[in-house]
Amino acid sequence: MRPVAALLLGGLISCCSSGGTASAQALDSPSLVFAAGVFALVEAYDYPYSFGVTFVARPLTTWRLAPGAGFAVGPDGIAFMYVDVRRDFALGERWYVTPSLATGWFLNGDVIGPRDHLEFQSGIMFSRRFDNGLRLGLAGLHISNGGLEQPNNGTEAVLLTLQVPLQK
Repeated sequence: MRPVAALLLGGLISCCSSGGTASAQALDSPSLVFAAGVFALVEAYDYPYSFGVTFVARPLTTWRLAPGAGFAVGPDGIAFMYVDVRRDFALGERWYVTPSLATGWFLNGDVIGPRDHLEFQSGIMFSRRFDNGLRLGLAGLHISNGGLEQPNNGTEAVLLTLQVPLQK
């Protein structure tokens, strides 16, 4: 447990320190994030798959928030088109944690239960950057209507991600 705490503390210290480190510069490029995995971790829905892509723009503001837009599709007509905002936090030189928030339009295929089209997505991604700039990661997402309608049939997704920088 102590090595994990030391890694998290070291990542927090490194992401809060100022300076133009190489790892911070690598995060400035727009990118595409390709994702594939399980859309609903619910046995009743038979664990439908999901494939998607998100365009992530350069970070903006002093908070380094990166806007994006994307879509995900699944079986039987499931689709989710969204806009999001995210922020990368470095955990050492090659590891990153990226929380994100999104809102979008959900098309309810025949599998999943939400009746609303307006849905919200919150997520967290852990990734590792390689020498060529690619980042391989694992993301966990929660998608729901945020309690705007009842029932609030939310779902969780687990996705394998590949982030590809569009500039070097």
